[in-house]
This record gives sequence, structure tokens and C-alpha cells, in this order.
Amino acid sequence: MKTTLITCATSEMGSAIAQSLSGNLVLAGRNKDKLAELCTNMTEKCHPVSLDFSDDGSINSAAHAIANQDKLDQIVFIIPRIPPSQSIFPDNETWFDLYQNYFIRPLGLLKDLVENERINHGAKIVLISGLSSKNALSHYSTNNCLRSAWLGQAKTMALGLGEFGISVNTLSLGGVMTESYTNKMEQKAQENGVNFETQMQSETNNIPLRKYASVQDVVDAVSALLGPLSNHMTGQNILLDGGFFKGY
Repeated sequence: MKTTLITCATSEMGSAIAQSLSGNLVLAGRNKDKLAELCTNMTEKCHPVSLDFSDDGSINSAAHAIANQDKLDQIVFIIPRIPPSQSIFPDNETWFDLYQNYFIRPLGLLKDLVENERINHGAKIVLISGLSSKNALSHYSTNNCLRSAWLGQAKTMALGLGEFGISVNTLSLGGVMTESYTNKMEQKAQENGVNFETQMQSETNNIPLRKYASVQDVVDAVSALLGPLSNHMTGQNILLDGGFFKGY
């Protein structure tokens, strides 16, 4: 029976991924009530772990709690949502806070798991990030840097952990029709005086498949990367963007 860690498990995507998996689940998230509710509704064995990526003490406690479980066979590491920004040159304090909360601290959990040998030989790690890890976006200026840092780290981990049979791949998402994003599009349609379908057509006309991903699309992609697809694949950045990125 495989043991899987999912971070940000109480998010809509995290919950959907958790519900799609079997085995021993270690679900980490900031909202303790939501975690408890999620585990209550799971049919699989579930261990809730309180985790706030912006707090060093919480990360250390979470690492200790995870260490008390079986060694991990799979990690679905959902990177905390980075706020949008159009600032080309944020001040040093802003940069420091962003890197601490959205890269250095979250990475500390992975570091602890690796250095304390809490990951089994042959394990599979999937980092879930956003499209700006591959395609620079003007309204996500700081994300362009932070997600590129994660992409570089994933490559480094793939090289360093390959000798243990551990694969590390990144899934970079374009638009995903979560409930919150759907509500945002409905509000936008109302503001523009059009129906939802017209608004969505306008939003996706620069995407070859003419649509955003569904949450199930994300679940299916994660399942593939945790399965045989990645048996001989590591260090890859897989785009789930409907073809939005046009580079080779």
C-alpha cells in the first residue's frame, strides 16, 4: 500500500487529487477544520497534518508529524498560490518576503523529508505550479521569477535524487476552472454585459483547444505522472495549458 503526501490538500485541486488516490494518505493544509472534514469523508486511510507554509514552526511540526507515518512513496507538492503582481522591480523587503513564504520555507519541508530519509527508493514527486514557470506573463511578474526558481529546484532534485530511483517532475497549469475561477468569470461576464459562454469564448480564443482545464483534467495529469508514465521520466516540466505556450 502506497503512502502519499499531498500539500495544500484542502484546496479544490488538492481535495480532488486526494479523493482520486488509494492507499495511505497524509494530507497537509492550513485549515484544521477543513482537513478534519476532508479526512472524515475519505474512504482511504487518512492522516491530517496541519501545515502553514508561512510559519517555520508549523513546517517543523508538520515534518515531525509526517516522519511518524510510513515512508513516502508519492508526493504531490502543491506550491502555495503566489499573488499576482505587475511590479517590475519590487523593493528588497517585498522580494525577501515573497521568496521566504513561497520558495524557501515550502522547500524546507522537502529538504527535511529528503535529508531524514522519509522518502522511499523509487518514489515519485510531482510539483504543481503555474504556467509562468515556462511562459512569462506581464501580470504575474514576481511569479515569473518564483516559479522559475521552483523549476530550477525540480531539475536539481531530479539530478540529485535520480540515483535513488526518485523521479521529480513539475506540472505547470494554465487556467483551471475551479469554483473560485468560475465565479470570477461569471462576475467578469456580468461586468462586461455578456453571458458566461461569450465571456469564456473571449477568454480562451488564444488557446488552441479553446478551453481552460477542468479540475478533473488536473487530477488525471497528476495520476499519469504518479503512474507508469514517469517510470523513465524525471526533471520534466509538463504543461497543462491547452496549447497556450507556443514555444518548442
